[in-house]
Amino acid sequence: MKNSDLLHRWFDEVWNNDRLETIDDLLDPGVTFNGALDAVMAPGVDYKEVVGAMKALMDQLHVTITHSLDDGEFAMVRVRVSGFDHSHKHKLDFTGQMMVRVRDGRFIEFYSNFDYLRMFEQLGQFPSDSLPVLLTGERLTWAS
Repeated sequence: MKNSDLLHRWFDEVWNNDRLETIDDLLDPGVTFNGALDAVMAPGVDYKEVVGAMKALMDQLHVTITHSLDDGEFAMVRVRVSGFDHSHKHKLDFTGQMMVRVRDGRFIEFYSNFDYLRMFEQLGQFPSDSLPVLLTGERLTWAS
């Protein structure tokens, strides 16, 4: 089995089919997290809580792996995430990449980089033109 197969299992079972017990199977107890969710993954935070928080924002979430690479103990995938907000007024379609380091069939390092800006724009939590506005040096403003 290639290490990227573990990432296929991760996204299929955890994210597409809500089998949260897979988290315990694939995450080493000493796993280190790197990426935008570092602040959320403080010691003692269960990754299941992160999954729950993300899924609370979305409906019909589906992750599709578009590319995968293996290099020794490392594996990397590029994914496309689709779904809707809970009102079904906003369609979600954004991408991300994840790289893991694997030892004994478990993730010991977890590197995650998703287009959260686009996700929050599509959820209506940020203005749809956030990136161009921010690139001008302006601050985001919007009516709440």
